[in-house]
Amino acid sequence: MATGLGGTRGRAGRPTSSEAAELSDRLRRAAVNAFLENGYEGTTMEAVAQAAGVTKGTLYARYPDKRSLFVAVSSWALTRMEPDTTETEPLPADLAASLMVIARAILARSVDPDIVRLSRMAIAESARFPEFALSSRAITWTPRIQVLIDLLRQHERAGTLAVSDVELAAEQFFAMVGAMPAWLAAYGIFRAADDEERHLRHAIRLFLNGMLARDDQERAAVALPSAGASHAPPRRVPAPARTLGPVEQVRLGNSGLCVSRLGLAAASAGEPDNGHRPSAQRGRGRDEHAAADVIRQFLDAGGNLIGTGADAATEEACGKVLAGRREEAVLLATAWMLPGSEPRYGGNSRRHLREACEASLRRLRTDHIDVFQVHADDPATPLEETIAALDDLVRAGKVLYTAASGLPAYRLMKALDISDRLGAARFISFQDRYDLSQRSVEREHFPLLADEGLGFISLNQPTATTAALPAAALELGCTPAQLTLAWQRTRPVTAMITSVRTPAELAESLTALTVDIPADIAGLLDGPPGPSPGTGSGPAWRGLLVGWDAADDRLEAAVEGSGQCHRDAQAVC
Repeated sequence: MATGLGGTRGRAGRPTSSEAAELSDRLRRAAVNAFLENGYEGTTMEAVAQAAGVTKGTLYARYPDKRSLFVAVSSWALTRMEPDTTETEPLPADLAASLMVIARAILARSVDPDIVRLSRMAIAESARFPEFALSSRAITWTPRIQVLIDLLRQHERAGTLAVSDVELAAEQFFAMVGAMPAWLAAYGIFRAADDEERHLRHAIRLFLNGMLARDDQERAAVALPSAGASHAPPRRVPAPARTLGPVEQVRLGNSGLCVSRLGLAAASAGEPDNGHRPSAQRGRGRDEHAAADVIRQFLDAGGNLIGTGADAATEEACGKVLAGRREEAVLLATAWMLPGSEPRYGGNSRRHLREACEASLRRLRTDHIDVFQVHADDPATPLEETIAALDDLVRAGKVLYTAASGLPAYRLMKALDISDRLGAARFISFQDRYDLSQRSVEREHFPLLADEGLGFISLNQPTATTAALPAAALELGCTPAQLTLAWQRTRPVTAMITSVRTPAELAESLTALTVDIPADIAGLLDGPPGPSPGTGSGPAWRGLLVGWDAADDRLEAAVEGSGQCHRDAQAVC
């Protein structure tokens, strides 16, 4: 018996399998179109049934209410709304060419207008439909992902790739090529086709440089197929990713001391929670073996600058690990100003600086400290006393160089002026927190450090982020922490102190030294310099070279206002 679907009824008047499949497809498409056109609130079951050409009873037999209909067709539409030729057509034999075919298919779906509209609606209704959130993993595992997994496994068996987790690698590739375009499309931003092609090529190069077997590294800068034989758009060809070699060494300020661009915060090594605990509790629960492995791996990679931490346990651990390798390390020790301690146990007085230095020498099992720095400004102690005490330690051979951290710019300039007047050892570096979310040192300190020949050592807050950072990192195929370090390499930063707990986290930080930031991403990350505690349009310290005493009475307010971020970040070093 003929039917309206053009098929033949089965026994007992039931539709054939092909009729049932066609009906299901028609219902889904009608529902998706209705939700896209009218939104969830404006769509009715009656309207969907009418658009599909079926009775309400037929629709309700499959979907008991509008809620279940929305959840079902949303998941279906995001994964199988349109057939994908990459699921059936054979892929090229060349790995890079195959990845480009898959990447273009992912991109096409990511910016498809209907998919974008449906994604927006699903996000807007996520609180109403937790079922949709629970199905997100199923949505990720589209046939397209499975094609990619099969491709990677094929090349892994052939020895072309060296990857420990093929499924994870496939997910990461999917994110590298599709996540940023989808995110931009959700806000109505669509990049030009030529620009998207350039981004795809760059993502594939990054992916292959991380996955190719060691013997095939020279092929990492693969020649990707053009978008078409008659259309080869001009593009910036990304430079091949640099392989990880010994950590770069640079001079610290105008001194002759060479330090690694990447420094290590020893206080975080082996910690269960990245070292974010009060000093009195730090070291409890630390994995000593992991801490030792981190320090050894850092030295093996060519790093040498080690911040010895704010607690005795960290310095003692450093002393043990460095036995026999002391000459490879540049130890950065700090005379800490611990909150709530008695005056004789804190500050920058001669007594405290001498006692702190002696204690660090004993715990580190060494006869000298390479760089000894004051922790923060101490309004109660004359700067003349502090500078003279540090100079005494240098003349005694216990300290090679002196440095400062956390000082307002005008106080730092005053300390340098006192050193020049007394003929005492000058600071060679300044240390403070610096990342994309905390850039206050750019306004006054950076010009001062450049004029006076001091190096800058940055402290990185592991959780610091900005709105642009995660998306930019995703586009470059790196982590936000890696991008933060890579960004600092483009700034006037001599060395970057990184806080890592495990050898794996250290490897992640070391890899950041190979990340190059394209101009468009750099422009997105860069912005105006951070606010300064001072006022006026220029560096405030220039106007404070005369009349220091008049400025001193403002010190406590300045330290309270600008030093809290520094104290928080210093806790990890």
